[in-house]
Amino acid sequence: MKQKFAFFDYDDTLIHGDSGRALLKYYLKKHPLAVFRLLKVAVAFPLSIIGLVKFQTAKSAWLFPMDNLSDEELNDFYQTCLIPKYYPNVVAELKDKKNDGYLVYICSASIEGYLRFCDLPVDGILGTKTEVIGGKYTSRMIGNNCKNEEKVTRLTAVIAKLGVEIDYENSYAYSDSMHDIPMLKMVKNRIRFLFKYLDIKKNKKFDYKDVKFLYTPNIPSDDLATAQMLAQLPEGVVSKDTGRGLLSFVNNKVAEGKKVDEENQEEMKSIPDLEHGDE
Repeated sequence: MKQKFAFFDYDDTLIHGDSGRALLKYYLKKHPLAVFRLLKVAVAFPLSIIGLVKFQTAKSAWLFPMDNLSDEELNDFYQTCLIPKYYPNVVAELKDKKNDGYLVYICSASIEGYLRFCDLPVDGILGTKTEVIGGKYTSRMIGNNCKNEEKVTRLTAVIAKLGVEIDYENSYAYSDSMHDIPMLKMVKNRIRFLFKYLDIKKNKKFDYKDVKFLYTPNIPSDDLATAQMLAQLPEGVVSKDTGRGLLSFVNNKVAEGKKVDEENQEEMKSIPDLEHGDE
């Protein structure tokens, strides 16, 4: 049985910013002197990069507020610090997918210790795990960081447990990060990643809800035969615009026509004027 899924990253996808930094800020506001604990963090992360310290050790150092915050405080943190950071359009998209029968999962490198207080209508939350002692979530990271291929591993396990097959064609994934490419490849529709790329590369803002999809059948075509046919047609039988549209490698015939016009104009500029040209 095929099932439609919608996978959502959390930081910078469902919310603006990094939830781990928000946790640290929340804790330091309550306990200012704990700022000196950051010295351990400042040492641990560089050492993890060069392999002298395990990444789990470095991330656990960063998560030290978890050792001293009660469930009530963690819930307060979520309500007062993270919910105000929600992107309204992405939350609306998540709710729409849930209403349309999708199984919706949040999959994030952020820890389950505070993501469990999420109020959104999801079927599951997969985050980085930390040790639970006596019912209390601690800072000690266990297992792998829920990032890169680990997201695929975790989601695949969930899908297998459900006993369903992912509907690749109709499932969606949302993320801002290149690290989530493995997760994005699990589905056909990777819209949010596309717009993040355009934002970075082209400095343009796009809303994925404004997108209109154009599906092109994967039918073999002989562009050489098409080009030869067009070349043999008498002038005026087929417009250049129509001719371009017959070629499989031309995705936008209007834009292609503009490019041709611009190139022709540039070439004309390089041709010497008859009266003032060089001899």
